[in-house]
Amino acid sequence: MAAAQFKRFLIKRRPAVLLFGAFSLLVLMGLVYSLVVYQALRERAEGENLAADLAQAENCGYFIGDHQKGVLGRLAVIAARNAFRQAIVQRDLAELYSFLGPLWQDTQETDAVFVAGPAGDFLVGLPRQQNPPLEPPGLTPGAVRPTISPAHESHVEQGRLVVTLSAPVLTPDGAPVGYLAIVQRADLWQGVIERLSVRPGRSIFVFDQKQRLIFSNLTGRPAQSPQGRLALDQARKMLAGGGRALAALEQSPDDGKRYFAAAAPVAGLGWSVALAQDYDAAMAPAHAMFMNIVFFMGLLLLCLLFLSFLVMSRYRMQQRMLTELDEEARRLEGLVQQRTADLRHTTERYRNLVQDLPDVVYELDAVGRVTFVSKAVSAVLGYEPGDMLGILWRDFVSGEDRAHFDEERRRAHSGEKISIMALRHLTKNGSLRWLSIHSRALLDHDGNPTGRLGVARDVTSEVMAERKIRELSGRLINAQEEERKRIALDLHDEMGQILSALKIGLQSLAQREENQREDINQLIALAQRVMDQTRALAYHLRPAILDNFGLVAALEDLCESMSESKLLAVEYNLQPIDEDLLPPGVRTSLFRFAQEALTNAVKHSGSLRVEVSLAADEGAIELCVRDWGKGFNVAQALDAGKHLGLAGMRERISLIGGRLLIDSNFKGSTLKVRAPIGGRR
Repeated sequence: MAAAQFKRFLIKRRPAVLLFGAFSLLVLMGLVYSLVVYQALRERAEGENLAADLAQAENCGYFIGDHQKGVLGRLAVIAARNAFRQAIVQRDLAELYSFLGPLWQDTQETDAVFVAGPAGDFLVGLPRQQNPPLEPPGLTPGAVRPTISPAHESHVEQGRLVVTLSAPVLTPDGAPVGYLAIVQRADLWQGVIERLSVRPGRSIFVFDQKQRLIFSNLTGRPAQSPQGRLALDQARKMLAGGGRALAALEQSPDDGKRYFAAAAPVAGLGWSVALAQDYDAAMAPAHAMFMNIVFFMGLLLLCLLFLSFLVMSRYRMQQRMLTELDEEARRLEGLVQQRTADLRHTTERYRNLVQDLPDVVYELDAVGRVTFVSKAVSAVLGYEPGDMLGILWRDFVSGEDRAHFDEERRRAHSGEKISIMALRHLTKNGSLRWLSIHSRALLDHDGNPTGRLGVARDVTSEVMAERKIRELSGRLINAQEEERKRIALDLHDEMGQILSALKIGLQSLAQREENQREDINQLIALAQRVMDQTRALAYHLRPAILDNFGLVAALEDLCESMSESKLLAVEYNLQPIDEDLLPPGVRTSLFRFAQEALTNAVKHSGSLRVEVSLAADEGAIELCVRDWGKGFNVAQALDAGKHLGLAGMRERISLIGGRLLIDSNFKGSTLKVRAPIGGRR
């Protein structure tokens, strides 16, 4: 009966039982995996620590050996010098002191430097002492090669541990006549060892030839510490094994703790370097990593357990939600179909609106090929919309305007805002039509251009009317200049002659009529004023110097005349130009521009100084008039109908194919004209 009830319980709770079994298996697998990972991490960390300690011991040995050999080499070089050998033989103490001075002052590691005789007897040394030792410790009398002594007590300061590095001074036949030695302080290696000991719990020991401790980074009494004894044992094992560097995991008999121990020889000196690193401190990162793994495994198991119960509890809720979502999806599908039909209707309505416009609406891809064009193109260019699809819009532009079209496209691709263009286009029958084009870029969701959308309006009649107006305006200006020229000649030739005759007659009359001389002189002065004003009027109407001597001479005369009038000072810089290349219309228009600009400067700028410059380069001529007055708002002045002289300048300059540039602010105004030398192009 109990077995049957248990069976029914298992059938009823089957998902929960399966979930509990899976979770238990997962926990067991996690524990096994954690143990395997810990074992692998421990073995790897032990290997890395042994390798690092061995490399540290070898590097330390190399560093100490290289340094000490360098010191011995320096001593040997000095000892080999003839002057030094002669100074020892002759016992020239002053000369010997001159050799010892640089060695004593060169480095802080030196405890003393001295020179000894062939039997090791003291000759001279630094620092100077009142009672120097008769036989300094650390020397090996009779040695014929540089040597380094075991550690011994300093003869300069009692209690200081030092080593002596010496080089023999040999005669030509190889007999020693003395020794040059440096006493090196062992405590100055402390800073080097401390910088090398970067891992936690690592202690470094350096032993001399007699396994006496020279220095260590361990404080207190390092030689009697467990690390020191273990390091000394490791150094002895290394020497017993032939001087080959070794590393091992050892247990100290003093404190029972385990240490990573390594030893390496100092080549050529008989010294040895040994390291001892606390096992627990060295393995702390590996233990921490294992604990992190265990923590995250436990956290992961808790999360899985939580998720399992969450899935079971929300299963039925999801079933209800699926039913509701299915109903919502059917409702949204119907809504999308309705919106799609509305969008199709709206698109068709706007397409019909575009097709009914008199202007040509078009769309280009990124290359410039036509992807859409409205039906108005058939009335403007004679092409059917389907004939233009897939063809570059540039191909429909007249050859004379394609360079302008390409430049505007380049500016558009670089992100610049392009202006409305009026370009000539080829119709289907080969005639030309002027189209005013305005377009904007089409961008994708990343902001990259994918094409252009534009409107083209037929402005052929407007362009032709503007050309007719320009032609009539040019003819009117030319007629005006011719009439001015005729009037100026009449004033100069006829009126000038009449006034000159009148002046001569009055002068003759003044000579005959003594009693009326004062009145007649007033009439003569009045006649002279009329002559001067007549000449000035003739000059302003049409300066003869412009026709006779050219533009440069006329501008120079204009500037000097304005300066002589005391109204303002005119500075000019007029470069020579080839007058034969300038058509009369260009010369006249540039002169009138300068004349009008100087007049405006006198009337409106309030400036006391004006600068005029003329230059020609690359087939164009440039004339600039600049003042330092109060300036004015150019756009506002033109829009308000003021400064009709500026409007006249612009119109006159445009007739010769030039451009008028005006820059004005509170610091002054600059008017510049640039026109082709050959006239309109």
